[in-house]
This record gives sequence, C-alpha cells and structure tokens, in this order.
Amino acid sequence: MSLNFPKKLLVLVTIIAAIFIRFYNFPQRVNYGPEQAMSLITSGRNVSDKFSLLGQRYLRETASGHILFSGAVFNYSLIPLQLVFGFDPIPITGYFGFLNVTTGVLLFFAVKKFFDLKTAFLSSFLFLFNSLMVYHSLFIWNYNYLPLLSILILYFLWRGRKKGKSLSAGIVGFLVGVGISLQYLFILPFIVTFFLMLKFSREKVKTLFLFMAGTLLGNFPMVLFDLRHDFYHVRTLLIYLNENTPGFDFSYYHFLYLWPIFFIIGGIFLAKVSKKFPRASVLLTGIYVFINLNSGLVSFKGPVGMLQGLTADEILSAAEKIAEENPGNFNIVSTLDFDARGHVLRYPLEFISKFKPRSVEEYASLDAIYVLAKVDYNFENSSLWELSEFRPYKTSLFYEIDENYAIFKLQK
Repeated sequence: MSLNFPKKLLVLVTIIAAIFIRFYNFPQRVNYGPEQAMSLITSGRNVSDKFSLLGQRYLRETASGHILFSGAVFNYSLIPLQLVFGFDPIPITGYFGFLNVTTGVLLFFAVKKFFDLKTAFLSSFLFLFNSLMVYHSLFIWNYNYLPLLSILILYFLWRGRKKGKSLSAGIVGFLVGVGISLQYLFILPFIVTFFLMLKFSREKVKTLFLFMAGTLLGNFPMVLFDLRHDFYHVRTLLIYLNENTPGFDFSYYHFLYLWPIFFIIGGIFLAKVSKKFPRASVLLTGIYVFINLNSGLVSFKGPVGMLQGLTADEILSAAEKIAEENPGNFNIVSTLDFDARGHVLRYPLEFISKFKPRSVEEYASLDAIYVLAKVDYNFENSSLWELSEFRPYKTSLFYEIDENYAIFKLQK
C-alpha cells in the first residue's frame, strides 16, 4: 500500500479506527441473546453454586437424551470478567471487542515474522475491517477465541520449524487442546497440526509426547471429567455423530479458525498488487472497507442478531424492574425466540439483582410468571408448555419496554 504516512503512524491510526468501529455507541450495539445468557449462567454458577468440570450444554442431544457439553475452558475464562464487572454482560462483551482487536494486532506481528511489513499490515487491515470480525466483537461466544488460537498455532508451528524448538510442540498441543474444548470440530486442526509437527520434527518421539501432553493439558477439565465418568463426552459425541452425521449442518463459524489464513492470503495478494499498481491497491482496500462497513452484519445504531428494536440495555432494565417488585416464588418465560425459558432475564435476575427464578422445569406451583413478549401477544391461545403448566391465570401488563415489547405478569 503506497501512502504518504509514516509506517508506525499508519498502523496506529488503523488500530484506533478498528477500536472506534467496534466501540462507537457500544452499549446500544451489544448482542445479548439466549446463547450469551446461558454461557454467563453456566460460568456464574461455578461461583455461586458448585464448581464444575462441565462446560456449557449444546442445544443438541442424543435420541436417548444424553446431552452434549462443550469444554469448561471458555466458561472458566468468563468467571474473572464476571467478578470484575459485577456480572454485567455489557462490559463483559467489551472484553471480546478488545480480544478481537488484539487478535488483529497479533496477526500483524505474526505475519511480519512470516513475510514482510507490508503483507503483515494488509493482512491485519483485512482482519480489523472485516464485517464478520466486527460482528463477532459485539457478543459473548466461545468461538470468538478461535481466530486467536489459529494465529498462535501458526506462529508456534513456524517457530518450531524455524528454530527447531521442541518446546513449541507442547505449546501447540496446549493451544489445540483449548481449541477442542471450545469446539469439537477443532479435531480437524488437531489432525493437521499433529502430522505437521511430526513431519518437520527432528525428535519425533519427544515431539509426540510434548504435543499430546499439551493437548491433554489444554482440555484438562473435559479429560478429567471423562476419566471420572466413564468417558461420557467421548461416548455421547460418538453416539450423536452416528445418529446425525448424514444431516449435519455446517456453517461458517465451524471453521472460524480458518479466517486468519484467508486474511493472510488476502494480504499477500494486495501486497503483490501494490508493487505493480499502488493506486489500485489503495482503491481495493477502500472498496473493501466500504463494502464491509455497509454490510448487514454491521450497524452503528443497534445490535445485529437481536430482535429489531430490542437492546441489551432494555432487557437489563426490564430485569431490574422485576427485581424492584421483590419477587418470591416466581419464574420467567420468553415468547420471542426459541428460548422459552427466558435466560436473557434469568441471568441478570439471578446474578445482578440476586433474585433467582425457579428452575426451568418448575412452572406449575408459582406465585407469578414474568413473560417477555411482544405487546400484542395472544396469551389465551398460547401453546407454550411453560404457560400451559400455569393455567388458569390472569394477565396484566407489568412493564412496557417500548412500543413493541413488554413484560407481562401472570398470576393465579
């Protein structure tokens, strides 16, 4: 890229712009949905209840009712954030914004080792201004760690190959183990990395030992749980795959660890273009930024991924209103999405306001149910099991969030 800026200043301006894009109007743009609330509840109960080796349950289970769980490493990483920020999901989400920017910066330093300054800058530039990366900066999710893991694995693979450091095998193994804890499909990078380590190693036995030891350590909570519970994770996963492999649906996020590689390839391409056609490279990067910042994945006004008009701030305010009533024997329902149990309200009530709803199986013997719904929701014809269990009930408007959404209170 040919620009009349000092190189260091250009890098600094790029980082500042990337931070601005992610944090402008941040509280109103945070994507806080059922998956985020479930992750936070799982982590929070490691503090409030009993410390667990289990991570978050997947929304998948076997035909016999055995539940799939992710590893606990991600949920452990949320615990310090919850304690520091008083369990508030908005600043906790801010951590993932900075994590994403930091990942882009580390991509710069890694690619600079692999190639040259220009390729490093352009690769990092593509990462930092990519709509998908901006989108992932605005919500809590275990997969958000995958691009960082990918870059670190690439760097330590390069370091081990370049400098013949056997210790790199242990570090790479540890990173791969963390990846498997975050996502079962990280088994694919595990296989590729395993063979690359052995191929380029001069001490294959030592490399194999360090790599496998690192992998077990990186996923230690899941490994320990399996050793104590007859390999529950392994057996459940194999049963689930046997039942569902023909219809298994893949999405981009299953391969989020590949995105840094795509950005590196893009950076190499732009660096070559800039040597022959410097103005063309500037034009291409300008078009890239314009397209990505005008993508449906980026909004500077509200959250992408939540129901239109609903924000994290509004949900937290609604939970606070419920807490102000000092509820006793109560439960929560949501009619807005797949999560009828209303985890988005459960989390702030339990961990911020310290009013714990009844469990997600208890809906019959209650004093009240607070329902997050559209203002025109038809309660008389509702087919939700959670509401049917509580019938007969009378419905009243408890708190109007805005012209579209409200909290209703159901009582006997």
